[in-house]
Amino acid sequence: SRHQQTDPSLLLSLPSAENVASASQHQQTDPSLLLSVPSAENVASASRHQQTDSSLLLLLSLPSDILREILGFLDAKDVARADMTCSTFRRVSRSESLWRGLLAQKLGMQANIVLPNTLPDERYPHGENHSDPAWKELYKFWTNPQPSSLAWVESSRGEELESSGKFAARYLHRCTAIGDGNKILLFGGQGSGADFFNDLHLLDLKKTPLNLQRVSAAGDPPFPRCSGTLTAVSVSGQPGTEVVALFGGSQGFFEGFSNSLCILQGDNSVSINDAASEHMGLTWREPIVLAANAADGMPDARWGHSAVSWRGKLVLFGGSNTQHCFSDTWVLDVSVNPVDSARHSPLLATWTKLKLSSGGGSPPSRAGQTVSLVGDALYVFGGCHISDVFNDLWKLDLSAETPRWEELHVGGTPPAPRVGHAAVVLGDRIVFSGGRGSPTAGANGTFATADQGLATMQGLTFFEGGFAMLDISRGRWMPIQHPNRSVYLQSDDADDMDMEPEGVWEHRTGHVMVPAKDGLLVIGGLAYNGEFQNDVQHIKIF
Repeated sequence: SRHQQTDPSLLLSLPSAENVASASQHQQTDPSLLLSVPSAENVASASRHQQTDSSLLLLLSLPSDILREILGFLDAKDVARADMTCSTFRRVSRSESLWRGLLAQKLGMQANIVLPNTLPDERYPHGENHSDPAWKELYKFWTNPQPSSLAWVESSRGEELESSGKFAARYLHRCTAIGDGNKILLFGGQGSGADFFNDLHLLDLKKTPLNLQRVSAAGDPPFPRCSGTLTAVSVSGQPGTEVVALFGGSQGFFEGFSNSLCILQGDNSVSINDAASEHMGLTWREPIVLAANAADGMPDARWGHSAVSWRGKLVLFGGSNTQHCFSDTWVLDVSVNPVDSARHSPLLATWTKLKLSSGGGSPPSRAGQTVSLVGDALYVFGGCHISDVFNDLWKLDLSAETPRWEELHVGGTPPAPRVGHAAVVLGDRIVFSGGRGSPTAGANGTFATADQGLATMQGLTFFEGGFAMLDISRGRWMPIQHPNRSVYLQSDDADDMDMEPEGVWEHRTGHVMVPAKDGLLVIGGLAYNGEFQNDVQHIKIF
């Protein structure tokens, strides 16, 4: 279809029945098994001349479910072209399940979290469907969302979701997804009155209504802190085993910083997902920490750094302390201690400083940025060095033999410079919210209303509004989304929550954001009015 081939023998590469079945079972994407869609002209020509090319006839005689499997290997543009060729392809290409699958592919691992199982306006008529499927419309929406197409739909306070203990108002807490991504662990943070926390909470995204549950763990608990990192990683030598690594953080800028490493592990080889959700026993452990290269040592004490899990390992970037601001990149490998005994930790943790190519420059030192992993590439956005706030965008391909930083200058209008924002990856797109900085031309947000305190720290008093989206595949910033508030304000919850139009909304910093059913959740943070938050806000996308 892309090359407008006209020889009927070249128009179709039809896999055997065995290969179709194999590809379907194993999600095989070998191009030799994929369909080359014939053009409308050639299908019509074959019909006019009663052409009996056996492969074309065999294709058109395949059951619809098999054709859907084949079309599912194509991209959306080729499926749309197939719709224009003949009635058989038109019928199959207007399948609801086909377009749901295409949207799920675009959203990647997060599809099973954010996509609903069905849509209210799905169409399954008998005979030929002359209307576009509801899932195709949703696919088109996600490809080019219109302004204000997101919506605030729910809000709850932490105490309303808490079944045991209390989720106190806080900011600079941290979270990580465990298992299949539908369970979120939250740790620590800072609250009012210089309170610092070391509590653990579990949020199960599959439960309705949402429930925020206090989780207990044995062992020596980590010291209370804010602005560390919490990251789910694998254990080398134990396939399928997942643990959670807590690194760094602080009890305030003037109280010192840490480079301590604590590991949260399920007891008796139980996965941390099951241990946390089924109360099967969790334990904090201090691993034996090693440097892969003595000359490089280990990461310095810091806060405001970022970490992601890549191929089961932790990748760390940036951060700061009272003496330094960093732009270094480290990889942490957690493995089984071969000298396991009652006197030794059962785990080893080895730090390796990533050796980078010297060409191409590197991000200026910073803290409070976001680092997002899309495929094998890190994307660093924002952050600050003292009062210098950034909105630059950097990429690091971790799969390269010698990774090299690349500053990206993509299309569209970048979001305003900011620090303390949050980011979520949805397939090939990164969504950013909140943070604070200095106002720029065209920026949308609100100024801090507190005269002093954390909301005015470093003179960064402009709290950013809207949700920014970076489309990685197309290399461009999309227009800022300002979610529609009317749906929420008309609900009964609005009166209960006292969330008037001038409420906090996304105007906060130090919050966390996670994918959730139908969209996103924003949890906690420090609001523009200087108040710490323990709310859970639901933003509907799908």
